[in-house]
Amino acid sequence: MEYRARYIDGTLRLMTNDAPAIEPGEIVFVTIEHGRSGRTHKHQFAWLKDAWQNIPDDLMGMPWAETPETLRKHALIATGYHQTYTLDCAHEATARRVKAALVAAEAGKHGYAIGRVRGPVVTIWTPESQSTRAMGGKRFQESKTAIMDWIADKIGVTSEDLKNGRAA
Repeated sequence: MEYRARYIDGTLRLMTNDAPAIEPGEIVFVTIEHGRSGRTHKHQFAWLKDAWQNIPDDLMGMPWAETPETLRKHALIATGYHQTYTLDCAHEATARRVKAALVAAEAGKHGYAIGRVRGPVVTIWTPESQSTRAMGGKRFQESKTAIMDWIADKIGVTSEDLKNGRAA
């Protein structure tokens, strides 16, 4: 189980009313994951909107270019920030039906999903959540940089241009 904690006066204090069952003197392992600022979070959505507004005409028809959010989620998948699973459906026709149902269900749950059929096998990808609860500061920054690079390449600008609000 994962819990949030705050370091106060030399003590690491859990920020929950549902404290885990820990015996006095028991040794537990703690991973320190620093949070992230609201500023970096807001910055991502600002440059994403700017990038989306500057998608070249030949890419505007792509399913991932529909909104800034579909662009972000597709970029997360494309850059490895995703979950994936594979099902063997025994027959290609079955796999195509299963893919359609799973993509619809996963898109409903995650806001975006990609599916692929190869013979009888279906593979589904969903974007990793960038919520504060799901990603600490370091992983968020890594994913932000990765999707910025991917999107900059797609729209024909540099990552530095996106970072500084110069997507056009």
